Amino acid sequence: MKDKCVFAGSFDPVHLGHLDIIGKCNMMFEKVVVAIGVNDKKKYTYSLETRLEMLKRACAKYDNVVVTHFDGYLADYMTELNAEYYVRGIRNRADEDYETANFKINSERNPSIQTIFLPCSKEVSSVSSTRVKENLKNGKSVEKLVPREIIDLL
Repeated sequence: MKDKCVFAGSFDPVHLGHLDIIGKCNMMFEKVVVAIGVNDKKKYTYSLETRLEMLKRACAKYDNVVVTHFDGYLADYMTELNAEYYVRGIRNRADEDYETANFKINSERNPSIQTIFLPCSKEVSSVSSTRVKENLKNGKSVEKLVPREIIDLL
C-alpha cells in the first residue's frame, strides 16, 4: 500500500463514478485526499460548502479519506501536502486524452507527481456530473447516479 494520493475535481455534484474511483483509492492507499479544486473563473451549480458536505457524506464510510478543498494549481497543492500520487478516473478515450494533457501540465510544475489513471467500473462509466444535472433539470431520477446520502442536498 502506498502512503497517500490526491483525487481532485469540482464534484459538482459528486456521483457514483467518483465514488467508484474513491473506493479503488481506498484499497490502494493508506490515506486518500479528496480535494475540491476551486476555480474562480468557473461557474458551479452547487456552492463549495454544499459540495464539501456532499463529499463528506458520501465518503463517511472510509476511515482513510479526508475531504478538503484548495485554490490555485493542483501541482502546487500536492507539493504543499507532500503527496506524490495523483489519481484520475478514466471513463473513455476523451477522458484519457484530456487527462494526458493535464498530466503534462502538472508534471511541468511538479516533476515528482506520479499520475495514476484508473478505469471506472463499467456500471458507472456513463455517469457524469453533467448527466446528473440534466436529469435533475428534466425531472428525471438520479437515484442510480448519485450516492443516496446526498439526494436531499440536490
